[in-house]
Amino acid sequence: MDFSEIIETFKQDGFNTDCKEMVLTQNKIGGARLEGPGYIRQSEDGTLIFKIYVSKRENINPIDDINDRFGGVPGKLHAEGMFYDLLAIGRDGTQWTAPRILPSLSWDMSDSSVLVTGQMSNLRARMPSSHLHPYLRLHFFEQYEVPLNRMTATELHGERTMVLDTAEFEALGSKFEVCKRGNDTIFEIQSETDFPEAFHLRVQEALQYLTAKPANWRARMEVKGADICLELASPMRRSERTQFSPPLSPASSDFNGSGWRLFICFLNYVSVQTKNTHWNPIAYHLHNACEATANSVDAWAMGCSVAVEAVAGAVVRKQDVEGAKQVAELKTRMLRYLDTQTDLSEHMMERMKGLIGCLGQERVQDKMHDLAASGYIDLAYIKAWTSLRNRLVHPKIKDLRKPSSLDMQKLLDLIHQVEVLLRQITFYLIDYTGPFTDYGVAGFPTKQYPLTLPAAGPLTKIAKQESQ
Repeated sequence: MDFSEIIETFKQDGFNTDCKEMVLTQNKIGGARLEGPGYIRQSEDGTLIFKIYVSKRENINPIDDINDRFGGVPGKLHAEGMFYDLLAIGRDGTQWTAPRILPSLSWDMSDSSVLVTGQMSNLRARMPSSHLHPYLRLHFFEQYEVPLNRMTATELHGERTMVLDTAEFEALGSKFEVCKRGNDTIFEIQSETDFPEAFHLRVQEALQYLTAKPANWRARMEVKGADICLELASPMRRSERTQFSPPLSPASSDFNGSGWRLFICFLNYVSVQTKNTHWNPIAYHLHNACEATANSVDAWAMGCSVAVEAVAGAVVRKQDVEGAKQVAELKTRMLRYLDTQTDLSEHMMERMKGLIGCLGQERVQDKMHDLAASGYIDLAYIKAWTSLRNRLVHPKIKDLRKPSSLDMQKLLDLIHQVEVLLRQITFYLIDYTGPFTDYGVAGFPTKQYPLTLPAAGPLTKIAKQESQ
């Protein structure tokens, strides 16, 4: 079995393996078990599917299956006990596994025989590895605009030629080779030390950041212990036409020189800062903003505005100890005075206490103004965000009239400025310095970050790192 050949076949939607034995086991104590020969294939859209010709079954019959399938409650997710795990042994002896399957059982009531079909989101196999050090390879089955710095030999129209299709760089103690092959972007990573936890997700997040496009790997090879593991993934639902702007435009003359540095800064940030979550929170908010751009202009504006608020929330201000003491004292005095007001209703008392309790809480507006004062973000773009956010959250009648071309241009200008504001906040978080594209200015010029030499103020890198 050659994993590389399997990936090439899978890329062409031609993966097809007959299995001499397949076992489907329900995820609950005393759950159903179905066995028999069958096959695993890909459907026309590339989704992994399977079929089992059941020769043996346990703890399941037609009546129980029907009760399980129609016994759910509308609006409720399937219980964990409804899912099955698959173990399949190919004709060549390869063991394939797939988790969390909701199979479809077709019963022949004349003899209670059953045929099982279903879809798989992921399919996995493993075999002994010859790699002595950590190794990871990701295939995205899509071309992305990434900086390239090396040419490789290829055959084009029957002739040998050199093509610029590869990039090499180092990051986090690992060697990266990124290749664009046909309709595939491939990341091959080798290291002398162990990768950070869930490193394949961190690479995916950094690629999404650099390209401002959704990115989901479709095939993954990774060394684990003495084995190399292969994982194939069915296509995921995604927005096809997003309009999110990359932090540094590929049209910029600085893209090849600084693109991977931007990728590395974000990769380092998400690798260090992701704790006990599937996705890094910053990558998650950026992804949601990106998906929103594929819909209406209002959805685009709302997605970017919400992302700014969420990402700015990750910025930490230097603690003002004296100011905090003054606020605490003021809150105590106000609460004491409130207790003397016996003519207020209980509802009003609770509401006033809630308002007093909010005093001293950090607002994202304050954090952004501190960043602007220190030269990290553009003050004019904070005003653009305030205007855009208020228009969407608290629309006036004039905001809902049929827009003119001038109105639409003003709206798009605000959106572009807010997108740049979002990028500038992330630059601060990931410690990036260098060129970026300013979409808030006509012609989308390249500028340098920080905007000015940072001044000493209420925001410091030390304060930020200590809080993290």
